[in-house]
Amino acid sequence: MKIVNPILLFVALVAASACNQPAKQQDIAKTDTTATEARIVDTVNTTEVFTAYIGLKDEFLKSDVAGIKSKASALEGKLAAIKGCSETATLAQQIAATDDVKAQRAFFLILSKDVITLVKGAKLKATTIYVDYCPMADSGKGGYWLSLNKDIENPYFPEHMKACGQVKEQMN
Repeated sequence: MKIVNPILLFVALVAASACNQPAKQQDIAKTDTTATEARIVDTVNTTEVFTAYIGLKDEFLKSDVAGIKSKASALEGKLAAIKGCSETATLAQQIAATDDVKAQRAFFLILSKDVITLVKGAKLKATTIYVDYCPMADSGKGGYWLSLNKDIENPYFPEHMKACGQVKEQMN
């Protein structure tokens, strides 16, 4: 009988809960080999989600509704490939379904929280990733987003307050 490595068990738990979905008991009880294979697939899928997310964030910086819709559709497909991320994929689909940039940004605010959790759980190491924060987003409640740049480029207020915000965390 194989003994499940506690570190792999922890990674499996984090990955399963990353998109706000509860972990299933049968998923946790996998063998070392299965857990390792799943972790590799999830890391690849998470990298693809992160890349698609950055593309979407960049379209928000341009306030390009058509570009936002296109990138959100691509992100939806990437999220759907990760077990437990169906609700987050639905948020991306809702961004793609509307022509109202204000509504798109409201969905992006919620989607960003889930993608940040997913990326943190995957511990991507290819590049430095910044978790940025704008205290004015969401009617003054604040909002987070991911970035590859240390300089603030606010996707919530790119026209009037593009530099509003601060780096809250740096992930390497």
